[in-house]
Parts: sequence; C-alpha cells; structure tokens
Amino acid sequence: MKELFQYIVNDYQEAYGQDFANHRLGKVLRKTLPEAINEILDITRYKVQGSSGQGVWAACPWIAIFDTLITRSAQSGYYPVFLFKDDMSGFYLSLNQGVTSLDKVYKRDTKDILKIRAQDFRAQIGIDNIKFTEMDIRLRTLKSTTSKYPKLYEAGNIIAKYYPSDNIPEKELLQQDITDILMIYKMLCYNDGISSSKIEVESDEENYTGFENLRNFRFHKRLERNVQLSKKVKKAQGYNCKACGINFENAYGTLGRNFIEAHHLKPISLLTGDQVQLNAKKDFAVLCSNCHSMIHKYQDPSDLDGFRKLLKYNYKHK
Repeated sequence: MKELFQYIVNDYQEAYGQDFANHRLGKVLRKTLPEAINEILDITRYKVQGSSGQGVWAACPWIAIFDTLITRSAQSGYYPVFLFKDDMSGFYLSLNQGVTSLDKVYKRDTKDILKIRAQDFRAQIGIDNIKFTEMDIRLRTLKSTTSKYPKLYEAGNIIAKYYPSDNIPEKELLQQDITDILMIYKMLCYNDGISSSKIEVESDEENYTGFENLRNFRFHKRLERNVQLSKKVKKAQGYNCKACGINFENAYGTLGRNFIEAHHLKPISLLTGDQVQLNAKKDFAVLCSNCHSMIHKYQDPSDLDGFRKLLKYNYKHK
C-alpha cells in the first residue's frame, strides 16, 4: 500500500501533462489502491472509490471510503477520504464532507456552511486524545489550479492526519489509521441529528432507554431509510402491506402506484453496526405508512406476527 501511495505522489504531476485516458496512474487511483484498501476493511457495507478526474486530470485526486447507509458518492454525506495536495508534497487522511450537493444549494456561501458543519461534527467527536489533529488542511498551492473543489474540501475538513511525501508510513500504520478513522466515522453514523441523509428524528426514540439501545435504534431507522435497500425489499415483497393488506394503488389509483415502506425486522439488540447480513425477503416487511408508524410503538417492533394479530383483534372488537 505504501508503494502505491508513493507512486502517486512521485508521478502525478508528470502524468498531469499527459493523456488522461487509460493512463496507468489513473488506474492505480481508481482501481488498484481502492482494492488494496478494501481488502483491509471488515464491514461489507463500505464502498471504496478513487478519482483522478473526469475526462481530465483532477487538481487534487482522492480515494474515499463510503458507508453506503450514509452516502454512495463523494457528492453528499460525510466520509473518510485520502486527499492529495495539488503539488504532491503530501496527502491527508481526512474525515470530510460531500461538497457538490451543498454547492448546488448554497452557491457562494458553501464554504461557510461547510465550516459550520465541520465545527458541529468536531463537537460531537471531541478532539482530545485522537491522532487526527489537523483542523485546517491545505490542498491547493499552485496558482494554475482553477478548480473550486479543493477549496471546498479544505473548508469541509472535520479532522485529518497529514502524510508528507518523503515520509509515508508502512502498510501497518496506514491500516491502523484507516481503522481508527473508521471508528470515528461509525460513531457519527449513529447520530441522526447531523446526518445529511435526511433521516428524521423519531418521536418514539424516548421508548428506547440507554445509549446502546438508542444507538442501535437509530441504526435500525437508517437501514429503513436507505434507498437501495428499500428498492430491493419492495422488488422482493411487492406493494401490499404485510400487516393490514392495503395496496396504495388500489386505494389511490396511479397516485399510490409502487408506494410502500420498508420496515427492518431484526431485533434492535442484534444491531451492532458492524457485520449486518441483510435478506430482502426475511429481514424486512413492507408496511403501509400507518402500520409502519404503529409497529414502532408496539412492544416488540420485530414481532410482525404479534402486531398483525393485534391489528386483527382490534378490527374484530371495535
């Protein structure tokens, strides 16, 4: 792994003046090094992606690790990322933010928004006794660099560690740094309050006492809100509510076509946030909006059969 990083910082500036298509260094950034990083990860929902640019060389290439429950691209969310300085004098391992989606909304105020959000993230992490002490990173040093994104990534940095090109650590130390920053990333993933993945804070959180239960509950809700998982569940189970049987298209016509919600059935106590094996047919149930809200108030939200019996009983005795 060290050799791959060394190759990038040694040869990138020369490659910058060469043809972009099919260049070996681009393949190292997009494929070889991401695959090497992926081999040391023990959580299957992580996605490692690298970029040397799109059609032309990027001023500051990057390699990011995405928790797919937070984001699947560098455009939004927050994620650990290796960011290379444009003069290749070194690179950072940064916990950073997706800047593209924010830039579309805030325009000229994007940097200020990113800095405010970064401060909020740091407040939740706490910065004592951690090795990622860089609060301000500098990626853009060359006057010829015109891309705005390096400056946005500088503003979006939460915490980081710097590696000078003449002192890149061995694989074992790089691996430990990746493991450490992923632990911080995982802790932030449990906190819905600052997630940019549009997960609401549920009013029934008050029913879950204790940090572990609440943390797992939030992770449970994150699974339910994940778009990719939801699509798989609906494809596997259809659009009839597994509790009351309603089909929104039958009730509302084309307005309700292909509308249903996915409820995660795995007991909260078993949600560790690490190796979560998911089965679209067995681990979820498609529910209408009412049943989905009510099952979270039920004594055991994982007991679909019990909830269904309660529903039938109340229908018979009302």
